[in-house]
Amino acid sequence: MYIQGKYLLAGLHDISECLAIRKEVFGGEQNFPSAAAEDIEDKSAVFVLAYQTGTKYNSTYNVENEEKEQMFPVGTGRLIFLGDIYKIGRIAVKKEFRGQGYGDFIVRMLVDKAFIMGAKEVFVGAQEHAIPFYEKIGFVKLEESYEEDHIIHYMMKITPHMCKRACMH
Repeated sequence: MYIQGKYLLAGLHDISECLAIRKEVFGGEQNFPSAAAEDIEDKSAVFVLAYQTGTKYNSTYNVENEEKEQMFPVGTGRLIFLGDIYKIGRIAVKKEFRGQGYGDFIVRMLVDKAFIMGAKEVFVGAQEHAIPFYEKIGFVKLEESYEEDHIIHYMMKITPHMCKRACMH
């Protein structure tokens, strides 16, 4: 079993699995309706969809298949462009797959894509509980905070030289 991911471009690819994961995590689990809903920024975003790849039992699909390797979507995130500002967000991993590296993988794929596209820095609006997660990757918290759906978020940023461990760029 290993992690695999792919980039999806809104308008060119089907992003329904990304939206379903987002709805499950943000809408169902966290009661964070605006993050769960499709929005105008989705129409021009680059998405990452992460998969559990292997033959091991997967509770989401209730299958076990020893003969054929299968891929199960377990997490997603998006990269949006606001003029010359690159922002990642809507990072969501299904509950039963958290703590296995999927979130880190998704964030690094998105950050890498932004740097390849010419970003000098990448921003994320992090829920307060997620700040340590982003700091492990190399993001730094900015002083600015804001509230979205009654949840406090902090803006964080990363530049290519700030990446911890290996950012692919």
